[in-house]
Amino acid sequence: MKNNFEKELNQIMSEDREMPVKVRKSLDQSYDIIRAKSKKKKVNFIWKRVATAACALIVTGVVLTNEHVMASINEFFNFGDKGIEQAINNGFIQESNSTITDQGIKITLDKHFSDANKLGLNFHLAFEDPSILNNVWEVSMDYRLKNGDGEYIHEFIPDTKPLKGDNRYTSGSDHQNPILNIKTGEIQYDVLIDSNEGVIPSLKDAVIEVESVNVFYSTGDLKKIDGDWKLSVANMENEKPDSTVQFAMKDQTSIIQVTKANANPTSLNLTFSLDGIYENENTFVDMKIVDEDGNEYGVTGFNKTTKNNETIISTNFPITSYNNSKNLKLIVEGIGEVELHKK
Repeated sequence: MKNNFEKELNQIMSEDREMPVKVRKSLDQSYDIIRAKSKKKKVNFIWKRVATAACALIVTGVVLTNEHVMASINEFFNFGDKGIEQAINNGFIQESNSTITDQGIKITLDKHFSDANKLGLNFHLAFEDPSILNNVWEVSMDYRLKNGDGEYIHEFIPDTKPLKGDNRYTSGSDHQNPILNIKTGEIQYDVLIDSNEGVIPSLKDAVIEVESVNVFYSTGDLKKIDGDWKLSVANMENEKPDSTVQFAMKDQTSIIQVTKANANPTSLNLTFSLDGIYENENTFVDMKIVDEDGNEYGVTGFNKTTKNNETIISTNFPITSYNNSKNLKLIVEGIGEVELHKK
């Protein structure tokens, strides 16, 4: 993906007649940041996707007006997750349009998607005073997601605020600003939440409690705007009871013992165990799923636990229930492989 984006961006930047000098200079500087950031890892082996750095193209203090540049940026926004792209292309997304205004900031939850493995939230923020965004670098929010039973599913808050739940359902989250228009004060804020164990509960009657909007400036300063925004999460209309496809091992004597392999609309959630204790997490970096057509699917993160002299791995692969695969193969480089068949 990075190579394709680099080729497209270079082609755009070669169009001198349409590219203002100021915009070109800004993109030159920002693209260097993308190449640097794309090599860094996130905590717990969840790698920072190259798409996360796309916000650097827009938050440099320059309002881009070149239509080709804006089209390229918008196309690049997808978290680099092929499973989510496939789910969205198949209509697995819900319109929400819940809106609350406080402290001069209008926050709208435009869209969301959710299954047991992954959860996505698409927000739109409108600042009544766009000057707050002068020299902005990034905008984020302190928020908590609570389901209809009053249980907190996910909380993205600083250490200075107490948790209201135990965050046991989620493994990590990624956030980005694919659109940040300084002139109009319009911002898009997208969130991707993962559960390596595949245990995200239903969002029926869920509410998102936004407590603060955080404006990060290129000077290193932070402006925290506290408020009270409560956004209703629309119930999923396209989530069907049979949306999960289960797989099982063909060879029960395999060194790799798969205990769960459930393909949902966004991803394949898989749990397997190995005899013995594997201390080095790098052992599992190169594991992959191969489908019957030879397509390979890697991972971006996983959870590792040990119990009764066994190592247990839980993770998501970007192959979904929309793939209609009947046979899959799990390969853990240096350890072994196991074939899976659709139940």
